[in-house]
Amino acid sequence: MYEYNEHIDKDTKNSNDNPLKIDKNFLDELSKFIQSVESEIDIMLPGSASLQFLWYYKIIDYIISQKLAKNIIIRLLCPLDENSARLTKQLVPFIGYRSINLSLPNTPSNSLFFIRDNQDIFSFSIERQQQQQHDNNKDSDTIFSVNNWSYSNDISIVRNAIYCFDLIWEEKENHDKTIKEKRHSELLLDLISHDIGNYHQAIQGSLDIITSLIKRKNNNDSNPNALSQNNDYERIFLLLKTAKKALNKSQSLVDNIRRLERLYTQKDLKLTLKNLPDAINNAYTTVGQTLYDNNPQGKRIRFSINVVGSYCTSDINVIAEDLLEEIFVNLFSNSVKYTESSEVKIDILIREYFIGEVKYWMITVSDYGKGIPDLMKKDLFERFYRQAKGSGLGLSIVRTLVERYRGKVWVGDRVYEDYSKGTTFGMIFPAAEQ
Repeated sequence: MYEYNEHIDKDTKNSNDNPLKIDKNFLDELSKFIQSVESEIDIMLPGSASLQFLWYYKIIDYIISQKLAKNIIIRLLCPLDENSARLTKQLVPFIGYRSINLSLPNTPSNSLFFIRDNQDIFSFSIERQQQQQHDNNKDSDTIFSVNNWSYSNDISIVRNAIYCFDLIWEEKENHDKTIKEKRHSELLLDLISHDIGNYHQAIQGSLDIITSLIKRKNNNDSNPNALSQNNDYERIFLLLKTAKKALNKSQSLVDNIRRLERLYTQKDLKLTLKNLPDAINNAYTTVGQTLYDNNPQGKRIRFSINVVGSYCTSDINVIAEDLLEEIFVNLFSNSVKYTESSEVKIDILIREYFIGEVKYWMITVSDYGKGIPDLMKKDLFERFYRQAKGSGLGLSIVRTLVERYRGKVWVGDRVYEDYSKGTTFGMIFPAAEQ
């Protein structure tokens, strides 16, 4: 039997009273099984407790090291809940993952299995128990026991396990695809009926008033209560500006919808080597030119880009496409929109970052604008965020593109725990091999 206690501290672990009873043979055999994977491994976990167990004993580290060393294919089926969410997010860059809902029997014992290269299977059972603390505190220690572990290369057993795994995987893929299609349809319907409809209503309202003013002037020139000609012209001019502004917003939304559709429908990605500093500088030029052409507030950008370490900018490359620039165009435009002063300061920092042995480039984009309250941060990258100005699609495009290039994006405060001092968007992208 193999047990571990979640609440054991370092001193307890090193004492003679250590309640851990480790079956070294179990660990050795499971490690050998994982390390001998040549092409693919499928893993089925019954719950978050199983995932926590694998992390605690660094079994996950064995799996990730195999991914990095041999580029094996990893598929994981595991229920997604609050306890497992943090761990699965760390795994996602390395594995294919599907969340599942299992109706397990009412028992503390749950079985896990690993299928290696479609040839053999390693399975074991985890039993979870709660132990009340001596001080009668409501919190309790959790103890996991591993027993009934076995290895088999029996062809019928392996084939049955593969069939069950593939069946669940395919069902979950189809379910996820259906949900994704439904949400996408709802998104387009919302955008067309809500945002574009509102913009068109503003245009129609302005034109109706202009038409009414012109008709009244034509029919009531002799009326002493009629508006003066100068006031009429001034009012018509303001209404035309309102209509033009609504038309520009509507066109911008249509352009964003086209971008999203392009991202959504394009399945075969043609990714090539792209230089990150070049993409960032091109995006700055694009946003700067936009401000030059249309900038009634008189805003200007003060832009800085710095690289940590003695890296040549030509070596800072990722695997992406021309749309890489669109990420930074949207972030810079967001900074301009939410900075109320005439000077828009944007600081870019690039540094190397490692997850295991895999090298990433981390980019932070910091501004000095009005910031984003914590309650708004969690929904910020949703595709249709109604509390955002305009269509709320810019940051959705950012997230879609970052994940398209196997990266991650997050948002935080430029000054820790003081959102009013500005916002920092962070991203990581796998570094391209030279």
